[in-house]
Amino acid sequence: MGLLFNDKKEFSEKVEKIFGDKDNYLVAFKANDLKTGLAKLMIIGGLFYTFDSSRTFILYFSPKGLYESEISNSTKRDFYLMPWNEIEEFEVDEKNNKAIISLRHLGKKVMYEVDFKGRIFDGNEERFIGLKAKDWKRI
Repeated sequence: MGLLFNDKKEFSEKVEKIFGDKDNYLVAFKANDLKTGLAKLMIIGGLFYTFDSSRTFILYFSPKGLYESEISNSTKRDFYLMPWNEIEEFEVDEKNNKAIISLRHLGKKVMYEVDFKGRIFDGNEERFIGLKAKDWKRI
């Protein structure tokens, strides 16, 4: 099922099935910085830019690292591990009803927009506050 047909219960069940808990994940959109966003819009075109910036992910935080699974088209995809020792420049910028998580993994900049309002983002704010208090479960 696509993102429009998924619900927060499916995300929670997937995380619990794989990791054994429901407290250490966030649902997020892929984000681009201004320079990258403008380049994609101008060079590649508006349609790809719209598709690329609406990709949705489950981010699971553990002492091993950050696990990422794209859920834009299906919740059946595996999680990809980005170990903490490979992550540089981990930053979180909170604004109004969302947060931007940016990091550099093996030299590549990766950004996620974590919304706190909306049907599939219900519970994100509480989990975000908990993860922030635990320093994102980093060792």
